[in-house]
Amino acid sequence: MNIRGIDGLAGIASIMPDCDVLVIGAGPGGGSAALTASRKGLSVIVVEADPEVGTPVHCGECLSDLAVQNLNLDLPEEVIALRCKGIRVIFPDGTEKKLTEPGYVLEKHLFERWLIDQSIEKGANLHRNHRVTSMERIYNKKNQFTNWKIDGKGDQFPITCKAVVDASGVSGVASKLLKMPSEVEVIAGFQYEMLEVPNDGYLDFYLWPEYSPHGYVWMIPKEKGRANVGLVTTDKKGAVKYLESFIQDTYLNGKPTVNPPWRAEGIKIRPFGGTIPISGPRTTTVGDGVVLVGDAAGFTSPLFEGGTHLALWSGR
Repeated sequence: MNIRGIDGLAGIASIMPDCDVLVIGAGPGGGSAALTASRKGLSVIVVEADPEVGTPVHCGECLSDLAVQNLNLDLPEEVIALRCKGIRVIFPDGTEKKLTEPGYVLEKHLFERWLIDQSIEKGANLHRNHRVTSMERIYNKKNQFTNWKIDGKGDQFPITCKAVVDASGVSGVASKLLKMPSEVEVIAGFQYEMLEVPNDGYLDFYLWPEYSPHGYVWMIPKEKGRANVGLVTTDKKGAVKYLESFIQDTYLNGKPTVNPPWRAEGIKIRPFGGTIPISGPRTTTVGDGVVLVGDAAGFTSPLFEGGTHLALWSGR
């Protein structure tokens, strides 16, 4: 925190902000916000609670070609796991319907790191292992909001800034700390990485309630027989059991299950994922000096609960 003088009339220290914009979270929404703000010449600090950007992965790792075009992204080859043709929706009676929408299956952890690296090249600063625990608005003698004092766990705190972008995901750090309306319904999503899974370039979405109550099961292929096999369901406690039953009862039975490449070697194989907001946008997504983006704002697809495109778009 830099103290640049004294407001003689108020007798209060006048604080020169450490940055124009503080971004909470280095996921797709945070990366997009940091890159956009940096390109506009604003000073940006990104704080990420985890020790690494992009891990653990919380989603199926898909992004449509339309999204890439809308966002004017030039994806490097290393973040692309497969160029896909579209989605095949499979119903319980075996009926199939193909939705032709070209896109990409990503190596999401590499994609998020690439996005943050782009913002760093434009001047943004990244602090990992930094968790926000308090947010205090600073006002001038006319009772006008001027900036924020943000504190938390991490040696760079406290940080002062003019504006905050909350891209912290479904946890919604800012909305909780500021007591913004935050009633959010969530659905659980978990997946395994599997090997030796054949694919024809289509993502398979199974609308089979037997294995995914109030949700669906997916097979999202990658190159060389790799695939994310997972589901979303309102039954969070039973999610992994449902997923394992689906694998055992289908053509996937007996195929190897492995840890994803971003997970350290020697760790027990287990599914990965998290929770996804499904109740629509939060009642309040903006306030004095703060804006919520992506999952933190409740921005997800009402059809298949995808959130990457909306996170990237809202981060702009």
